[in-house]
Amino acid sequence: MNDDYAELKARYDRLKVLYQVGNVIHSTLDPQEALQLIVNQAVGLMRAASGSVVLINPTNGFLEIHAAHGLPANAAELKLRVGEGITGWVARAGQPARVGDVRSDPRYVLLRQEVRSELAVPLEVAGELRGVLNVDADRLDAFSAEDQELLEALAVQAARVIHNTWIYEQLRLKARLFESLTSVSRTINSTLNLDD
Repeated sequence: MNDDYAELKARYDRLKVLYQVGNVIHSTLDPQEALQLIVNQAVGLMRAASGSVVLINPTNGFLEIHAAHGLPANAAELKLRVGEGITGWVARAGQPARVGDVRSDPRYVLLRQEVRSELAVPLEVAGELRGVLNVDADRLDAFSAEDQELLEALAVQAARVIHNTWIYEQLRLKARLFESLTSVSRTINSTLNLDD
């Protein structure tokens, strides 16, 4: 009975935290701000030292860091092929990776010397694998199966936020283009001599 109660309480606590995190990441429609909120919340939620949101560039197919927390300033310059590193493996396989000791995993690509554990989960946006949500810790075996489950749930919410911000950005750009066309049309119409 006590085990059932403890399990239910732990599940409730995880759902409560996930709800609170969801409210934070849904608080903006700016794509870059949303990505930064997602990675900040993931790092805090997982008690990680660093993390990143890595998206697949549709033009060149490389994985690129779009938001990071706790990584070196030059980390954004790193571009991985799908399949390269733990993050690239997740992007290729479409499955999470929980690595207790990155030093013993040949897939690991070093970004910070202190990293010992990594947890990476796929980001599926509108049914398509578009990137990876990744957190790192400076301690061995830092992430549990429950942490993985929680980060996967966060990734589902994050994918919705990413999708919504992309749609909003597309609409905003179309509205700006329409405003420009309207302005040009007014200018052309005002300079024409109607008699001519």
